[in-house]
Amino acid sequence: MDFDKAKEAVNITENILASCIDKIRKFRTEKDVYSFLKNEVRKNKCKFSFIPIVASGKNGYEMHHRPTNDNLVDGFLVLDFGVRYKDFCTDLTRTIYLGNPNQEEVYFYNLVLLAQKESFKQVIPGIKGFELDGIARSILGNYRKSFIHSLGHGVGYRIHQKPWISPFKKNAVRKNDIITLEPGLYFKNKFGIRIEDMVIARKRPVYLTKINRNLVIK
Repeated sequence: MDFDKAKEAVNITENILASCIDKIRKFRTEKDVYSFLKNEVRKNKCKFSFIPIVASGKNGYEMHHRPTNDNLVDGFLVLDFGVRYKDFCTDLTRTIYLGNPNQEEVYFYNLVLLAQKESFKQVIPGIKGFELDGIARSILGNYRKSFIHSLGHGVGYRIHQKPWISPFKKNAVRKNDIITLEPGLYFKNKFGIRIEDMVIARKRPVYLTKINRNLVIK
């Protein structure tokens, strides 16, 4: 794995996403956000590694929601975004909040964040996909049924590749594998929350993506 190339790609991704979040109140619709991301990717001479997810309010329940002309509404806004730079792919998700979250919403966000933090500690060579996935689900406790996808996947020269971090996969994570950790909670007709980072598997795991993970309120 070319880690210098990976770091360059991540740096571009994080700069674009940070700029998008900073300007988020200037956008009216999900497609406005998408257009901004698209223009910034072109400026950086990259391509999308996948079609970005921009999901406002109840649209956040849809894991693979495509940007629409729906207005951005107060509540959670899921931004799942990545670039392809020199053939290397990135994958990063942040969920921010527009308006003033209530106590329950803050609780759910921090629960997802805790699930990621605890699983991150165990991204060490030799751990199996289902074991990592299980750590996140155990943290979510009674809400684990609202986590409706796998914890993550390998990422590199393809946006989805081995190892698979899933409750059904026994593949082991190898030293220096780059994987995503993307726990989430999804409540129909309400909202979705997902926090996704790219992590390097080592004896002491390393976050490759480092943009702020705490709840951003705009």
